[in-house]
Amino acid sequence: MTCNLELRSDTFSTPCQGMRKAIAEAPVGDDVFREDPTINSLEKRVADMLGKEAGLFVPSGTMGNGLAIRSLTSPGERILCGTKSHIYNFEGDQLAMNCGVQMHRMDELTDGTMHLDDVEKILSAGDDIHHAPVTVLALENTHNLTGGRILPQEAVVEACALARSKGVKTYLDGARLWHVNAATGIPIYELAAPFDMVSVCFSKALGAPVGSMVAGSSDLVHRARWLRKRMGGGMRQAGILGAACHFALDNNLPRLQITHDCAARLAEAFRSTGRFKVDRNAVQTNIVFLKTEPGQAEDTVLKLKTMGLAVLALDTDSVRFVTHLSLDPGCVDEAVKRIEKEF
Repeated sequence: MTCNLELRSDTFSTPCQGMRKAIAEAPVGDDVFREDPTINSLEKRVADMLGKEAGLFVPSGTMGNGLAIRSLTSPGERILCGTKSHIYNFEGDQLAMNCGVQMHRMDELTDGTMHLDDVEKILSAGDDIHHAPVTVLALENTHNLTGGRILPQEAVVEACALARSKGVKTYLDGARLWHVNAATGIPIYELAAPFDMVSVCFSKALGAPVGSMVAGSSDLVHRARWLRKRMGGGMRQAGILGAACHFALDNNLPRLQITHDCAARLAEAFRSTGRFKVDRNAVQTNIVFLKTEPGQAEDTVLKLKTMGLAVLALDTDSVRFVTHLSLDPGCVDEAVKRIEKEF
């Protein structure tokens, strides 16, 4: 039987039977009243992992990003973020609608960071009343649109220290931060330490069906909890979702390197055909960009679909694929052979 691979996103991963069993057996309560034991334990567990005082479970990464930014800002302010950042490109401009803030965008370097000299210029603009003040520096790790790259930790620490010296708060969109830990061995708390607030996602890397976590000081998380309710994110027996996240931390987090290995194998198979360009230095985690011939991205997507491989076109001459733990390694082996044969 031919194997098909869903590679459009790691959000297509599905709960295994063990996770489904954990969901079915989860102790639950009313989380709006803060009486769901599974959510309470998950929030404490992840906050401890991130080295923060408190955590808040939210339905989605988009809500997590919005709540964190709103908690760190006041309407009329600006945040400094990358031109290729998720919060700018993929969240429907929620920060303008829900937070009343502007995004001051800066082009990233190839490693996903921003040039420190340019950051300092923006953060040193002063008190000119013609310009909204920049009050938050937002980074993303891993960085989706640079190919799942891992931000160099030294550069992250330097950027956050610079922001702090200017009285600017810091936020990390760490939806796939688990992958940084898996690839580098750097503890999660060390990766999160430079930031005032951090979010992590359970429904991408870790394969849970729903959920993200926002973490920071007790005061900031208390504010985010109030805002979550206002945005309709207060859930009742949310422990059925939290149980999946607990299971993912216990069973899926230790296995993430498998997804990196699959991404590297598929990337090399595509590169070896001579039909695609792949930046080997960019293949660091579970996201891979393939450069096609000019104008051939959509045709490539259709061609791969006939081969049982679902990928996404990013523009007219590049496609992206993302590996995840729901992929059968045997199907990856078959896909490698198919790629080498068909191209």
